[in-house]
Amino acid sequence: MTYITTKVHTLKSYPTYQFYAAADSPATDAEGVFKICILETMRWIRSRLSDQGELPPEIDTPKPQDYALFPDDKITSFSYDGGFHIEVIYIDEPRAWSFRIVEPDMGANPGTEKERLPVNGRTFTTEIAFIRQTDCVEVGVRTICSEPADNTEDCEVFRPRLVRALAENPDITLRHSGFILDGEPLRVTSKGELERFISIFDDPERSLPMILIADTASEVRKPVAENILPPATPLSISQYKLTGMADIPEQRLSISPELLQYKCSVIPEKKEKKQKSKPAPLPAKATAAEKLPVIDYVRLANKLLGFAIVVFVQEGFFKQVTNKTKITLGHGEILTVQGRQVIDKLTYDKYGKDMQTALKELYTSSAELPKRRNFKYGNVMFCYEAKQKEYHSKRKMTTSLEERCELYKMERDELKKQVRELTQQQTDMSLTAASIRQLQKRAAQLENDLEEKTEENEKLAATMSQKDEAYKRSSELVSFYQRQYELAASFPANKNDVCEWIEQYFSDEIIVTSRAKSEMRKYSGALDLFTLCDGIVYLSAYAKYRKQKLSADELDLYAEHGKWNVQGCGKEAIKLHREDYTVTNGGKQYTLDQHIKRGNQAEELIRIYFCWDDEQKKMIIGSMPKHLATIRNAT
Repeated sequence: MTYITTKVHTLKSYPTYQFYAAADSPATDAEGVFKICILETMRWIRSRLSDQGELPPEIDTPKPQDYALFPDDKITSFSYDGGFHIEVIYIDEPRAWSFRIVEPDMGANPGTEKERLPVNGRTFTTEIAFIRQTDCVEVGVRTICSEPADNTEDCEVFRPRLVRALAENPDITLRHSGFILDGEPLRVTSKGELERFISIFDDPERSLPMILIADTASEVRKPVAENILPPATPLSISQYKLTGMADIPEQRLSISPELLQYKCSVIPEKKEKKQKSKPAPLPAKATAAEKLPVIDYVRLANKLLGFAIVVFVQEGFFKQVTNKTKITLGHGEILTVQGRQVIDKLTYDKYGKDMQTALKELYTSSAELPKRRNFKYGNVMFCYEAKQKEYHSKRKMTTSLEERCELYKMERDELKKQVRELTQQQTDMSLTAASIRQLQKRAAQLENDLEEKTEENEKLAATMSQKDEAYKRSSELVSFYQRQYELAASFPANKNDVCEWIEQYFSDEIIVTSRAKSEMRKYSGALDLFTLCDGIVYLSAYAKYRKQKLSADELDLYAEHGKWNVQGCGKEAIKLHREDYTVTNGGKQYTLDQHIKRGNQAEELIRIYFCWDDEQKKMIIGSMPKHLATIRNAT
């Protein structure tokens, strides 16, 4: 026979909220503080049970401010069930009081967008404990979540309202590692406050995390002109008297933003007389460095009361804080410190533009810090420890063997409950460890994937770079040939126009001497004007190359069509036929020591002889298009 049953789930338990402090008072002794803490707890639980009807008489206590009316015999152990379970353990010696309420999950944020339905099988155990010492009362508060081990629904962190009630009670002062918990931040703005901060930071018993907020940097603001009076409605130029400006055409009927840079005042509309001289513009305000806005750490400290200690560090104390704590502070940084280690950092450029959102996110993340963390509670005894202490005290007080046996059984049952809860906590730790291992494995896999993708991306980037370079090169070539095509359209059709064309298009790179102009007019042989002009274009490019305005690769493009190449004329030829290779321009003699050529004696030829004038940074063309004398040939 097959049964259809509801499966029994393994449970896991873990702390969500944890708090510890010491309470004292300048107005009363430790006994008075002890009673105030108990009465504040009773007021808190009465508020929570206000819809429950009749309540046990042990909960009906005076208000905290009437602690003097609360007799010792009213401080007792008791328990109460009403769909939830309340239990109080009181031990007279030492003066220890422990409260516990176990209740089912009722969901969260009902009726809002963030509403969460109850999680089946989840319960919350809130424990509050006080123990009186000679000069103070130690306070411990914690909330334990117990739920099915396979549950994945996140558990919110709830801070019992009691914590804020104790901090705001005017008759007592709460301290954690010497820091007063009153919703105010610690401001490191003096040497004394620095020493106080270091004392709190170094306290080995400190369990509350610290939120360090570094002072912001200074920024120079742009100068702003004074007395700017923008008009409510567009006005004509003649309605304004402007100083420091040139005349403005009357047809401009509205004031542009640029005009508002000048001091102006509205006057009755009339024809302006021309000013003889413009007055000097009024000086703008001197620029000054201003502090960038600091996040509202005062508000944050108030919201994080009982969650964390908020510390503001003034800029002048950055170095001292770093020397004492080994924590480096940068302008505007927000550091979350657990123990002595920085576990999170937020830089100003990440939150400076939206501080309200950053404030909310910082509160949410800081409120999660107590969850599943180790916490120190001093000498506080929660219910399990208090019960064992109570059983031990009762055994000493009784002589009855039967009562002692019964007490042993009760203590055994409590120990079994505690073992069960510790087992549930161990289950949570095991599941958390398994989850961490899975996350680490996933992270390692993602790291490998990232390396592969990074390598693939680098290859793609290299390919894209090559394609971009090729595209750029192609674009440059297209642009180059387009310019050459347009230039070729301007080539002269008559040889007598060549020199004028050179001066029109290339006067920045080339000077044509009178001799070269004369030779062009007198030349009667066959001449390929297109090739000659292409050679001139190449020489203009070569001049730019000499002036480092073109690269060698770009120069090669100009040489490509005519296969042009600059060559020396030969020292022997220049020496033998000095007159042929000497030219005068502007009263200065030049030696034509270079040339470009096309063709030879048997075919139609072109020669352009030139030299470089380093002073003018130009090419001097002294002869073209015929062949000058060489060692072999005198013509």
